[in-house]
Amino acid sequence: MPFDDDIAVHRAGVDHYRCEISPAHQIIRGPNGGYLAAILTRAGDVHLDDPTRTLRSLTTHFLRPPEDGPATLEVTTEQQGRSVTYLRIKMFQNGKNMLLGTGVWATQRSGPDYRSWSAPEVPGPDDSVPIGEMGDSPKLAIHDVWDIRNASGHGFGQGAAADVCWWIRPAVHRALDNAMIVAMSDALPPPIFVTDVGRLPVPTLDLTVHIRSDLSKVAWREGDWVLTRFSTRFAADGFLEEDGELFAADGTPLAHSRQLALAVPGPE
Repeated sequence: MPFDDDIAVHRAGVDHYRCEISPAHQIIRGPNGGYLAAILTRAGDVHLDDPTRTLRSLTTHFLRPPEDGPATLEVTTEQQGRSVTYLRIKMFQNGKNMLLGTGVWATQRSGPDYRSWSAPEVPGPDDSVPIGEMGDSPKLAIHDVWDIRNASGHGFGQGAAADVCWWIRPAVHRALDNAMIVAMSDALPPPIFVTDVGRLPVPTLDLTVHIRSDLSKVAWREGDWVLTRFSTRFAADGFLEEDGELFAADGTPLAHSRQLALAVPGPE
């Protein structure tokens, strides 16, 4: 099922919408969080219906894991100024609130240009290991949605630092847009997996993604990749953080992300 079908949002009344959660984005414990946040992104786009205002920031709180199948969305405009709009987005299923998102959509603005952020130097995708060849990597439904390659060379559980670079692109080429970047920000294995801590349940509590480029102006051709870097610096008291950076293949910064996740050696 194409990605655009998986995140499709349809109007169902004033400020209300419907969607269908696809099984194609399943991970070990339900639908992938980045995929669900991408649905919220699309809901905000449909609600505004204004191509001059694009996503700049989205924070998603994962209240409950939804199931595959129909869900409804409620979008509220909290504030709309001349160039910035703030939206609140909720996803419901079976009468329960599953996700709560708050986002900023804005027009292009002029301002200072300061850049000290650059892409990591890593082997190219042709010299990186496909995720399906990474030893004990489990086969997940989401791996059919994305083409993923490990640019760091660290296998799972090898005692490396929790800092991993990946190449990623959609399995079926499509336009580079905010929804896809939001999905990519949580489509990869948690960096804690390459440490000697190993793999453990790390359900996301909240995910924030900041879009840092006008994606309509970024070079993006069929076969192109996005380079990512994800790291965790601190895990304690049953929680960990994960910071992400996403770049176009030419080094253009696309987005950065941060999430807080539970980190427990078994079901929470």
